Amino acid sequence: MNNLSIASVLEKNRISSENAMTMALDIELVDPVSGNYVMTLRIANYDTDLTIDGNLYTKIGFDLSLQDDTNELQNVNLTIQDQVGLIRPYLQTYRGAVGSRVTMMIVTVDPTDKTTLIDFSEMFEIVSSSSPDYAVSIELGAENPLMRMFPGRTQMRDRCSFRYKSACCGYTGALPSCDLTLTGDNGCRAHQNESRFGGAPSITVAVLS
Repeated sequence: MNNLSIASVLEKNRISSENAMTMALDIELVDPVSGNYVMTLRIANYDTDLTIDGNLYTKIGFDLSLQDDTNELQNVNLTIQDQVGLIRPYLQTYRGAVGSRVTMMIVTVDPTDKTTLIDFSEMFEIVSSSSPDYAVSIELGAENPLMRMFPGRTQMRDRCSFRYKSACCGYTGALPSCDLTLTGDNGCRAHQNESRFGGAPSITVAVLS
């Protein structure tokens, strides 16, 4: 989704409006050693926590600036005021989170009931990061298309292809993890979420003799 909706454009250009536009970030942490997805940190530059597309975004202040040097690619500098230590421990654990994907969203918020609408989103990749004092500085670059999986989803017989607790997974319970199997001890059936299993158990496997 790369274009503002017509309703949002009209809203943005009003002289006055009852709605607020803010920014939110999905930081999809990747372990640089294994290359495996770890978890998603969700933050919103707002005065309260927000629920966006069914996910909770923690209120935390951040600023964005564009780095536009001559003969160099444009990068985005992200500065997060992390006094509560929400981001810094993960940067230290996962080597600055370099290579992790960040989805930046512009969100319209109804101040009355805090309902939200994503108007625009763009994906970046963490190029470098540092955490002096209580601030976290992250440099974002354009996502490398050669690193994207293609096709975007592959069907496997014994393994779910959905990210745990994503919209496609649909699980909203209290269990903290899933082994992405259908019948395993910590799989979809154990989560009572069998109907949303993202694998394809009907795939037959040919046995060569």
